[in-house]
Amino acid sequence: MLLFVICFLVHLCILMGGSATQHLKRRLPIIYAAPFTLWLIFLMTMDHKQLYNVDITDGRSPLDPLFLLMTLLFVAGYILLSAVILSVTWYRTKEQKVKKASRSLLLGLFSLFAWFVLVTLMLQSMLINTRYSMILYFVGYLMWAVVLRHQIGKYHIMPDYRKLFHILFKSAPTAIMLLDRQGIVRELNPKAKRWFEGIKAEEIPQHIEFNNGIRLPEVLASLDQQREGTTHWEMRVDSDRMDHVDLIMNLDLVEGLNEELFVMHLTDVTSLKNTERKLLESEQEYKHLALHDSLTDLYNRAAMEEYLERKIAQHDMFALVLIDLDNFKPVNDTYGHLIGDLYLKHIARIFKDMSGPNDLAARMGGDEFVLIISCAEVSEAEVDEFINQRLSLLSMHSFRNENTEIPITYSSGVSIYPSDASNVTQLLKIADEAMYKAKRTGRA
Repeated sequence: MLLFVICFLVHLCILMGGSATQHLKRRLPIIYAAPFTLWLIFLMTMDHKQLYNVDITDGRSPLDPLFLLMTLLFVAGYILLSAVILSVTWYRTKEQKVKKASRSLLLGLFSLFAWFVLVTLMLQSMLINTRYSMILYFVGYLMWAVVLRHQIGKYHIMPDYRKLFHILFKSAPTAIMLLDRQGIVRELNPKAKRWFEGIKAEEIPQHIEFNNGIRLPEVLASLDQQREGTTHWEMRVDSDRMDHVDLIMNLDLVEGLNEELFVMHLTDVTSLKNTERKLLESEQEYKHLALHDSLTDLYNRAAMEEYLERKIAQHDMFALVLIDLDNFKPVNDTYGHLIGDLYLKHIARIFKDMSGPNDLAARMGGDEFVLIISCAEVSEAEVDEFINQRLSLLSMHSFRNENTEIPITYSSGVSIYPSDASNVTQLLKIADEAMYKAKRTGRA
């Protein structure tokens, strides 16, 4: 028991030293093991009657002299080691509270050491017997323990883990909130206070918007039912005092307290979300460019052929109209390419206006365009009239730019699915042949 208390004394001094004695913590197993290892060696190598001589009744110690000497050396050595550790702590620390505590403990250790020496001398001088020496040893330890308990309470020399956790809570880079089961905020760290500055604690849940549209009390209720640790949510915070913020929320249910609380960790991912949104916008833009003509913003040939395949798979009747502008080259030569581009954009707007929800307008390239017109609600006998009515808008809307007016003339060819052909290649071929026939005969 004596050896264990002395080992614990060294351990306590190392803990009190903090960073100054941090390296000694690795030696604690050796400090505890050394005296007990020696004690076991004595027990294994010497007869128990030799270690403890029951025949000695004259007041001297019944312990073997060598065993007693080694025990006293360990006790004295560990007390001195504790004193050295406290001295190093006192010298290196800059905190006045730790200096005062170290000085007080040093005085207590020296007093304890002096008491042990005094009792041992009295025992060896046969002024007291072994029984009384043990009592005096115990009284000395008891008095020292009372003083130590007083010093711990006075100077708070043991590590204050509540203070450490409070520091972590205050200095955390993420926003942390403690909420009760009703979603009322009980505590916020500085990061969360900056985000919700000017908002009352009971109103904070109203400024939290989850991406799936549910409310904070519903989230807390679901976590309370699951009781499966941490739950992750994407959410937003909107406030008059700050811009839109995207957050990832980690929610933990904390049990074992007087009441169940939820710990909410909020991580700002606004920059990541903005990058994600930009990537999505870029992807959509690339897809748009891949499927659209850069000048007119009509669909290009690849998109048109893909759309034709889908229309054929639906087995609904439609008309493929191939349109070639007449005299477009003279327009470029006479008015310049800028006017020529505006002329093509004007025609593209007309195509968009004349297209229904199930139709498609595309530019094949140069001055050649394609219209895919759904005829599902038109009888086959009415198809020609239906198409001519659509195309008449081209003749009705001449191109005008300042004092320049250019009429729109064109040649067109039509193929009907499924009466003319049942695949993309044949439909385009039939419409192309019909268009060039019309161009040669001078008919639109």
